[in-house]
Amino acid sequence: MVDVRGAKHRALIAMLATAPNGTHTRSWIQDVLWRRAGEEHGRASLRRSLSDIRKIFGDDFELIFRVTNADVQLDPKSFELVGSRSDGEFAEGINIPEEGFKNWVHQKRKLLNNDFLLASQVPHNRIAPKIAIVPFATRHKATEEQHLSDLVAQEISRTLSRSRLIRVISHLSSRRVDGTLLDIIQIRETLDVDYVVYGSVGLHDGEYRIDAELVRTSDGQIEWTRQISGRVADLLMNSDDLLDLCSQIGHGILSASVEMAHGRPPGEVESHVLLMSAVSNMHQHRLAGFARARSHLEELISRTPGNSELHAWLGKWYVLSIAQGWSTDPKADSRNAIDCTKRALDSNPHCPLSLTFDGMIRSSDLANLSKVEVQFDRAVEIDPNNSLAWLMNSRLHMFDGNGEMALHFAERACQLSPIDPYGYFFDIIRASALSICEDYVGALDLAEKSISANPRHTSSHRVKVIALALMGRDHDAAKAAKRLTRLEPNLTIQGYLRNHPAGDRPMTRKWADALKEAGVPAR
Repeated sequence: MVDVRGAKHRALIAMLATAPNGTHTRSWIQDVLWRRAGEEHGRASLRRSLSDIRKIFGDDFELIFRVTNADVQLDPKSFELVGSRSDGEFAEGINIPEEGFKNWVHQKRKLLNNDFLLASQVPHNRIAPKIAIVPFATRHKATEEQHLSDLVAQEISRTLSRSRLIRVISHLSSRRVDGTLLDIIQIRETLDVDYVVYGSVGLHDGEYRIDAELVRTSDGQIEWTRQISGRVADLLMNSDDLLDLCSQIGHGILSASVEMAHGRPPGEVESHVLLMSAVSNMHQHRLAGFARARSHLEELISRTPGNSELHAWLGKWYVLSIAQGWSTDPKADSRNAIDCTKRALDSNPHCPLSLTFDGMIRSSDLANLSKVEVQFDRAVEIDPNNSLAWLMNSRLHMFDGNGEMALHFAERACQLSPIDPYGYFFDIIRASALSICEDYVGALDLAEKSISANPRHTSSHRVKVIALALMGRDHDAAKAAKRLTRLEPNLTIQGYLRNHPAGDRPMTRKWADALKEAGVPAR
C-alpha cells in the first residue's frame, strides 16, 4: 500500500483513473494543474510530479504507469474504482487553486449525479449524431492566437459538415460557448448535441500547437485526445493536419457508437448510435458485426419507416452481403436491394443518398449505365458534397476506360469524404483509376493503404497484384497473388471476367492477364 499525500500528485492520479483508457495528454494535464505557471514551468512541474510519483511507487511504477513525450497513462488493469456518492463528493479534500482543476472537478461531480446519468440514457429518434466544435481556448490573450482559434474551429466545422452521417452545429452557434469554462451538461442542454470537440491553441515563434478532445455529452466520456503541431504558415496554406483531425473525429464517433450499441438490445439504443454502429459494422468485413448491422437498420426503420436514407442503407447491406460472399441466396438478396432503394426513392425521390445507392446497385448492368449516370448526376446536383456519388461516377468512367475522368471524379470524392468508414473503398477506386492512367506506383501505394485499413477487402488485393505485375515485379506479384487466393479461394480469371461489370472491355482484360501472369488460376 502506498500513501500519496501531495494534492497535485493525488489529482494527477485521479485524472488518469477517470480518463478513457487511463490516458491524458501531457499538455492537457499541464493546462489543468499548472496553467498559471505558464507553459515552460508547467512542463517542468509535471516532470517533477511524475518523478515524485515514481519514487512513491518504486519498482511498481513501470508496471502501473506508461509515460511518453506526448501522454501519461495509468494502466486500466492496475486499478479499480471503489466507493459511491454516500462516501463523499468526488475529489473531496483535494484543494488546488487552479481554475482548470476546479472546472474539471465540477464537471466530474455533475456527471456522477445519478439523475443526470439516467436522463441521458433515454433513447431518442435523431438519426444522425449532432456535434459542436466550440471555440478553442487560447493560452494568452494575443489577437493572433484568438484568430487562429476561431479559424481552426470554423474549418473543422466546415469540413465535418460535408458528411451526411453527422449533423454539425453552425460555427456561429458554437461561438456562444466559452471554451475556457466548458460545462458539458450546459452544452447538451443549450445546443442539444451528442458530441463536443474542444481544446486549446497555442502560438510560439511561428509554430502552432493544437490540443483537441472529443467528448460524449451523454456521460462526459472523453473518446480521444489528439495533439497536432507545426508551422502556422503550413496550417494556413495546407489543411492536411486539420483534415486528418476531422477524420479522427469521425472515426471516434463511429467507434464510440459500436461500443455503445454492442451487447444492448437495439430497442434500448439511441437512433443515432444504431445508425453509426450499423454503418461502421457494415464495412468491417466481420460476419458477426455485419449481421448486427442489419438488425440495427431494421430497428431504425421500424421507428421511422418513412426515412428514405434508412431504406437505402439496408439496400446497400444486401449488396455488401453478396459482394462479401455471405449471402445464401444472391439472386434474392439482389432483388431485396432493389426493393429497398425503390422504397427509399418512393419515400423521397430527391434524396441524394438514395439516388446514389440505387445507381450503385443497378450499375452492374452495363446496359443501364446511361440511366445510372443520370442518377449520380441528379445526386450531385442536389448535393454537390455527395462524395459517394462522385466516386460512383468515377467507377462508371473506369468501365469505359476513361482513366483521366475517372481519376478526376475519384479525387473529388476523396476531398469530400473526411470521415467515411469505407475510406478503403475510396482509395481502391482511386487506385484503379491510376492503374488505367498507367501510374502503377501510385496505384500500388493506394492499394496498400486500402489493405492496411481493411486487410480482408479482396478488391484491394486484386489491384495490388495487378499493379505489381504491370510494373514487372513478378516475384512480388506472385507473392501478393497467393495472399489474394487465400482470401478468395474460388477466384479464377474466367470468373473474374464473368462477374466484372466491364468484363468485356480492353481495360478489364488487361487486368485479367496481369492476374493470370501472377498466378491466379485460369478456371
